[in-house]
Amino acid sequence: MYPSWDAVMKRSLECVLFSALWLLWFAFLPCTFGAILITGQDGWTRFWGMSSVTLSIAAWINWVLHRQDLSGQACALIALGMTLGMLADLYGAFSTLRFTEPLTMIIPLFALGHVAYIGGMMLLARRLNLTRWPGWGKAFAIAVVFYDLAGLALWSTLVRSSVDLPHMHVPTVGYTIFLSTAAAVMATAACFDRRFLAVGVGGLLFLVSDVFLAVRLFQNNWRGIGDLCWITYGVGQMLIVYGVIAGVWPRNMACSES
Repeated sequence: MYPSWDAVMKRSLECVLFSALWLLWFAFLPCTFGAILITGQDGWTRFWGMSSVTLSIAAWINWVLHRQDLSGQACALIALGMTLGMLADLYGAFSTLRFTEPLTMIIPLFALGHVAYIGGMMLLARRLNLTRWPGWGKAFAIAVVFYDLAGLALWSTLVRSSVDLPHMHVPTVGYTIFLSTAAAVMATAACFDRRFLAVGVGGLLFLVSDVFLAVRLFQNNWRGIGDLCWITYGVGQMLIVYGVIAGVWPRNMACSES
């Protein structure tokens, strides 16, 4: 059965809207990152926080479009995770918003965001029947153990007690576990459904970005490492948000037409 003209027009408008938001994200982060490399001027970094705002808008629009579908609750959790990350980004980027040392707010916000990502991806996997596939449980357990051990190994190597950050050594352990587990859930979903491949890559890039962040905060603060942290983190967030949008798109369309 072919979709109706109204359904085609609706999906076309949604595609244009998501494309426009993606182009806006691209202008706020990758383009400004390139401008820094070309000009050597750090003033472009003030636009980076707005890239997170753009992705949050895209994630919530995706929830609005699918709020009555089987994947609606999962989309809401993904949007919540992106929003918590956005709040952490803005708190770290704009000193006028701060009322504490930045990491005391940023780490809890990101940790809660990862919990939302975990819940959203697990719910999405159940709603799409991925968890019923043979081998899901084993693959998920292997991914969680692998990612968590890798994350803790990186934590033990890179994170050290610091005079500037005396109370951040222990809290970062919990944060690392939440982050690694979220990346593991995303990787498992990607293994069982290639439509979520971008989400799996996004989770991995999120982990890589935090490696750069740990080097910046607890090691020698290599020149340019903060820029590498932002570009890998921003691209990872984009892949998660738009990977979910792409992953639920055809299924939701099919459900609405049946």
